[in-house]
Amino acid sequence: MPAVGATTFAEANSKNLVPKPMAQSILKRVQEQSVVSRLSGQTPIPLEGAAIAVQTGHVQAGVVGEGQLKPITKTDYTTKTITPIKVAAVTYFSKELRMKNPLGILENIADDMTNAITRAFDMAVLHGTNPVTGVIAGKEFVNQTTQRVELGTTTKANGGLTTDLVNGYNLVTENYDFGEFSGFAADPRLKQSLLTATDLQGRPIYQDSVNLKDGFGSLLGLPVAYGKSVSGRYIGGGTDNKVRALGGDWSALKYGFAEQMTVSRTDQATLNDNGTLVHLWQQNLEAYLVEAIFGWVITDKNAFVAYDDAVPVAP
Repeated sequence: MPAVGATTFAEANSKNLVPKPMAQSILKRVQEQSVVSRLSGQTPIPLEGAAIAVQTGHVQAGVVGEGQLKPITKTDYTTKTITPIKVAAVTYFSKELRMKNPLGILENIADDMTNAITRAFDMAVLHGTNPVTGVIAGKEFVNQTTQRVELGTTTKANGGLTTDLVNGYNLVTENYDFGEFSGFAADPRLKQSLLTATDLQGRPIYQDSVNLKDGFGSLLGLPVAYGKSVSGRYIGGGTDNKVRALGGDWSALKYGFAEQMTVSRTDQATLNDNGTLVHLWQQNLEAYLVEAIFGWVITDKNAFVAYDDAVPVAP
């Protein structure tokens, strides 16, 4: 189905709304497929945004003797504001195509829209970009962390890939005071590196912990969610940014979908498909529009580490 650029959706009013269960199904599938959603907890986000309290100091207890003053420590907080953004996608096709296979076409539309929203969501939160126009201005993202490890730079004699992964774990635990390293988001190509990693005797290291069919498993005993968006790639495009994994305390990432996700259809609008006007009613076409509004905030970028691809060193 062709992608659509700017749109002039002529009053896609309520009579053209697709049944609400379809929108709910798409949102559920987005949350099941997104690497961000699989690792982070969701926070209710109102349409106008929300302020999140970020703790910057903790209460400390100390030993005191009889008659001595009790120690006082100040618990400090700051706030970060979640400002929701909207993502949208339009697809269109001929009425005859839909009539020939109504159930198949509708399911295909749902799949396409699920994938589109998933890509937009993960790319925004992980990399601050979207697949259509690039950089999203003024938004923080996980890959902004300055804590980075190059995979493949440790010799096999010194632990190889395992040491690289643990070094990233240590960066988080040493520089982040408010939580624990909870998991990894990884590019699927990391599986190949894990499956071929061996010890000094040539024995596989991860034979029990990696399954090529498993989209969510464990790595070094911690949860790992695989998705192409981790490296900036996605179905149909994307530029590889050489990130192979992002790890850390995913509770430091707060996100939520505003209750505004809609799917609507029309056969009477005019679309601007990259400079070509498409008249749905005149050309006997139908179009579907999906919109989602979501927001996120990162309480502390030191909660994350990025693992970048590198040329492996000699054994």
